[in-house]
Amino acid sequence: MKKIIFLCLSIFTFLAANAQYQVAGAEEYGDNLTGTNIHKVFVVNGLSGAELKYTSSSASAQFFYYTNSLADKLPVPAGDITSYTSGGETIYTIRNLIDSKGYYAVESGVDKLAAWIIDYSLHHPVLNSITPIEDADKCQYLKLGFSITDDLSFFGTTGVERKVNRKYTIAYENLVWNDTDKRFDQETVTEENVSGTETVIEAPLLTTEFTLSGDQFAQAFGIDISLISSTYEAVATEAHIVAEIEKTDGSLEDIDFTTPGLLFSAPAKIYFDGYANEPTTQYYDWRIYRKLTGQTDWGTPIARFSDREFYYVFEQHGDFKIELEVANQHSECPSIAQVTFAISESALDQPNFFSPGDSPGSNDEWRVAHKSIVKFRCTIFNRWGVKLFQFTDPDKGWDGRYKGKRVNPGVYFYVIEATGADGRKYKRSGDINILK
Repeated sequence: MKKIIFLCLSIFTFLAANAQYQVAGAEEYGDNLTGTNIHKVFVVNGLSGAELKYTSSSASAQFFYYTNSLADKLPVPAGDITSYTSGGETIYTIRNLIDSKGYYAVESGVDKLAAWIIDYSLHHPVLNSITPIEDADKCQYLKLGFSITDDLSFFGTTGVERKVNRKYTIAYENLVWNDTDKRFDQETVTEENVSGTETVIEAPLLTTEFTLSGDQFAQAFGIDISLISSTYEAVATEAHIVAEIEKTDGSLEDIDFTTPGLLFSAPAKIYFDGYANEPTTQYYDWRIYRKLTGQTDWGTPIARFSDREFYYVFEQHGDFKIELEVANQHSECPSIAQVTFAISESALDQPNFFSPGDSPGSNDEWRVAHKSIVKFRCTIFNRWGVKLFQFTDPDKGWDGRYKGKRVNPGVYFYVIEATGADGRKYKRSGDINILK
């Protein structure tokens, strides 16, 4: 514990020894200070009333200011300096500060670190232009070129010159896919800390303008320095697939294509919706592929559609891939979305008894169990061969009635003819025991 306390005290002492200059209300700039003998660059929005405070354990200090190096130093007028002592330290206050000057103290003949003063009101950047530039990869990326007049320097005590690295923000409107609500939302995108003469962003999905603003000091002081580009016509596209499957009761259920091993039973009626960033997107091209066990590739499509939405009834087993390709009005910048799932092989099983009317809602219909049955016909007979009931939907069943009345308990007979999605033929017959 003593070692930890000693370490904390050492760090505090180091910071206190170096953090000796302060300017109230100033933005502090600390980049590229190594080798300059400057503690901090202080940026203030107007020097009227600005004060530089210097804290020292020395009761006696001299102050100077310079422009390019200590070779041109001048003493700070005595009338611009006041001081007071508190807690064994002397706080010096320098007033009537001058823009683009370095201030430093001399204690016992030793030069201390300097502080550089910048009056931001005299050095606003000039935003000349911001221009969207399309390159060969315009479908993915967009270059933004900009011209800014913003040279601003400070000088170390030995005359070394350093540039103030000004940083800007670029804002624009874009579309972002909302996977929860299955839609595109319009959002304001910001690219911060931009510097230099260009930056590269992802190609926007929305026709938009780009606003260049800043620099960082303008933002900190609440000063509006901005420039808006000409309107950029979006060319990039982005495709998404949303689908619903029709249930046996006719209702629709969303399909989550992220579910591993997604498997459906035929016939599966699936509704597909294509979503893309309109109006940039003008063309929709759907392709359906089928692959059987043992095949290594998808081959050619088994069906194609060009509408934004469609439905398809899958009546064959196998693996399926649905592919949506969209493009802009010039048939450029295609974007492809795809989903996969499987249609199961067929299976059919049937019970040999049920108990209609015995326990309502429990085993009161005779139904088959099935997977991927695409053709079906079942006929029910009594022991004398009289046809009592016939149905062609394997999801339906017999409730034990004939001409609206429940038949007596006993033995009845079924005959089934069916075909599976895999081409398998079913011919089944057997007893149905109706229990009391």
